[in-house]
Amino acid sequence: MMSDLQNSPAVFAEECHAIILAGGSGTRLWPLSRNLLPKQLLVLGGDRTLLQQTVARVLEAFTSDKIWIVTNEEHAFEVRKQVSQIDHELESRVVAEPVSRNTLPAIMLGLDKVVGPNTQALAAVFPSDHLISNSLEWKQALEEASALAAKRRFVTFGVEPDHPETGYGYIALGESLGDNAFAVDGFVEKPDLNTAKSFVRDGNHLWNSGMFLFRVKDFLKQVARCQPRLWDWWLARERKPLIESYGQLSDISVDYGVVEKIDNIVAVKAGFQWDDLGSWEAMYRLGEKDEDGNVIQGDVLAMDCKNSLLISEGGKLAAVGVEDMIMVQTRDATLSCPMPHVQRVRDVVQALKSQGSQLVESHPTVVRPWGSYSVLEEGPHYKIKRIQVNSGARLSSQMHHHRSEHWVVVDGTAEVEVNNEPRILVENQSIDIPKAAQHRLANPGKVPLNIIEIQSGPYLEEDDIVRFEDVYGRVKK
Repeated sequence: MMSDLQNSPAVFAEECHAIILAGGSGTRLWPLSRNLLPKQLLVLGGDRTLLQQTVARVLEAFTSDKIWIVTNEEHAFEVRKQVSQIDHELESRVVAEPVSRNTLPAIMLGLDKVVGPNTQALAAVFPSDHLISNSLEWKQALEEASALAAKRRFVTFGVEPDHPETGYGYIALGESLGDNAFAVDGFVEKPDLNTAKSFVRDGNHLWNSGMFLFRVKDFLKQVARCQPRLWDWWLARERKPLIESYGQLSDISVDYGVVEKIDNIVAVKAGFQWDDLGSWEAMYRLGEKDEDGNVIQGDVLAMDCKNSLLISEGGKLAAVGVEDMIMVQTRDATLSCPMPHVQRVRDVVQALKSQGSQLVESHPTVVRPWGSYSVLEEGPHYKIKRIQVNSGARLSSQMHHHRSEHWVVVDGTAEVEVNNEPRILVENQSIDIPKAAQHRLANPGKVPLNIIEIQSGPYLEEDDIVRFEDVYGRVKK
């Protein structure tokens, strides 16, 4: 089997489809990850994002026409860009949720693309934000799981724990079914430390990897039994697209909604190395350490520091005499946390949300399908941005109810339209955009366009945009 797997780039091309879940809220690796840039879209090691690593791995076992990537609307453009860099055909295989509704509705949205005349089709579900090595063993586990799923078993993948981890869910194993397969006795969600230690000792518990493989027809039957309201929504797909009523669905995970309610579950013990990079402690554990046990990235000055994770992506981070600490600095936020309290980063994010802080939503630099913008400074009734527009890109035709804008071209050529009057601006030229004026910005040149935008008005948030026309399909109906 091993040689067959090694020689086949698409082990499951005919009978199995892959659904990659690329949503996420960007809470556990804050402040590096944010709602608009969750961890799967970040480069956290090597030269590819976690999403790109996942896509490249899945392409070793599936052809591109059997792969679907489900994300949410806010991330769709960045996801399409990243997956197209791995395989350009995958750009058209991205499905966007209008709102985030957790893993079960997202899987159903992907299955809508899979279901067809082949009622025996299998589907594998993969999170996009996990780190996996030993791809040959990963493909072997898929081969074993597909054989079980063809016999109408719902298969999950478990990883043998090598340390007590309180941030992961666990699978309780039952009787052996031969080879690496076991009946599942139950699931334990994020145990306390003493319980996690006992799980490592007893050998009867595996980390829950969040990957599944099942026969589509059998899975849908379980959805009908366990989640009748979701099933009604699914049946309505024959009359209208699922996405039209997607926002009315409950926020529910596939584990809670289906997996924990069925009894024909099998766990395949994985032989590959796995980590979901669910905390800064995991980033430290997997990182390359210096002679003092520190993992250091970016512009960091460390003096007499030991066993710490020190990351800077904005300015100099100077740390003196710290031990067993996590210190992560971006341009607009800094996290300082003792290693044993790493799971409380979620509490930090929740506290910031309750304060209405934009630090949860985005970085100072925000990527858009046409380029990016960076907030340089802001205060009461004003905001200053640096806007970069890619060559040939075009922003939407839009207006603002509450702000006026002043644009200064730093370099490049700007094609500007204000109230249907076009103009060309070059370096050091400027233009005023009055409040409520319909306007548009484009870059007709061969090099990036950079402008400085000064906003003024009583309300300056991004939701004060009325779009009239947009090449990226962002006009609200």
